[in-house]
Amino acid sequence: MSEKLQKFEENKPEAVEDRAWVAPLVDVFENNDEVLLVADLPGVTQETLSINLDKDQLSIIGRVHEEIVGNPVGREYQTVDYRRTFMLPGGIDPTKIAAELSQGVLHLHLPKSDAIKPRQIEVKAG
Repeated sequence: MSEKLQKFEENKPEAVEDRAWVAPLVDVFENNDEVLLVADLPGVTQETLSINLDKDQLSIIGRVHEEIVGNPVGREYQTVDYRRTFMLPGGIDPTKIAAELSQGVLHLHLPKSDAIKPRQIEVKAG
């Protein structure tokens, strides 16, 4: 069975927006139990935020439509797309990742697996 294939660009099966991404500011904290990412995403809501994990690559994607202030003609809006991608360090437990978004600040908790957490070794008398 032979099917004729068309070049992808000629078919244009999807519309691609040519828009610049903004890399949000992210602070990274670490303790014995987790790595915590705190990202500034002003105007982003739960509905316009996407957090994806593919193997060891974590992507944060958000979108906000905001009014351009000071336009004398009338209301005008612009779209801001946020995107930041991280390679996760080894030892993060992907099943326990949790995220909280409050007033444009994302807290992304990346718990460490028990295998890499520091622990005290008990010494027995012998």
